[in-house]
Amino acid sequence: MPSPSLSPSTLQAQTPTGVQPPRVTSQISVYSNYSYYELPPTPPANAQPPSPGLPPPTTPSTPAGPPVSPNPGGRPRTKSSAGHSAKAEPVNLTDPKTPQDYLQIGIQHHLENRLAESAAAFEKAATLDGGCGVGMLMWGLAQRHGWGCAQSEAAGFRWLRRAAELAVSDLEKGRQGMDMGAVRSELVLAIYEVGQSFYRGWGVEKDKEMAVQYFRVAARLGDPDAQQELAFCLLNGKGCKKDKREAAKWYRAAVAQGASDIGLAWIYKDKYQ
Repeated sequence: MPSPSLSPSTLQAQTPTGVQPPRVTSQISVYSNYSYYELPPTPPANAQPPSPGLPPPTTPSTPAGPPVSPNPGGRPRTKSSAGHSAKAEPVNLTDPKTPQDYLQIGIQHHLENRLAESAAAFEKAATLDGGCGVGMLMWGLAQRHGWGCAQSEAAGFRWLRRAAELAVSDLEKGRQGMDMGAVRSELVLAIYEVGQSFYRGWGVEKDKEMAVQYFRVAARLGDPDAQQELAFCLLNGKGCKKDKREAAKWYRAAVAQGASDIGLAWIYKDKYQ
């Protein structure tokens, strides 16, 4: 499968300097506030060993629904500031007619633990009139983990990849004046989840080298969890050559957005700047 096809100019992001960033209080959201949508929590999964220096995974307090799962490095997701420039689109919850309407209905059902109704709404959000990116994302996650529907990791992966491809296409159109807040949000979430699929072998043959490529794309787009996963892989040689200096750079980038730096004092040493 080809690697993520995003141009360097599209993915340009600021990277941290050698100066130690100010500490930011780490925040935990239900899923993450990349989008103007409130997304339900990620489903449970088999935990993997935590990254060196990071505390064991904890489950934050969330509304009813499947508990949050740890990432490959063993952490719950970190709240990100990416994509906050987007404005919420008006939705109609009483007489849904658009993919966005069904997406919001699906999220509402999910948070109230009505998973079958949620899955049906997510499917509509993914397919009606071509669907919307976040609808494809959530329908893919629902199928991957069996949220109120038949579990199919392969089908889930296909929808996650479609969400990522749609977002990449929209991102390219952004050069022509589109509002990029929501597009960037969908892109980061979908790319990150495709990376998770490759890392864990969810619906696709496990390929940590490919996972690293997807984590790198999402990291460059500013996702703190992807930054931590990329740092973890670089530090431990998972799907890539070990590179402690680059690992430190991405850990610092994540910490600047609120990720914990407990046990990571080494990332501020001069030799890793």
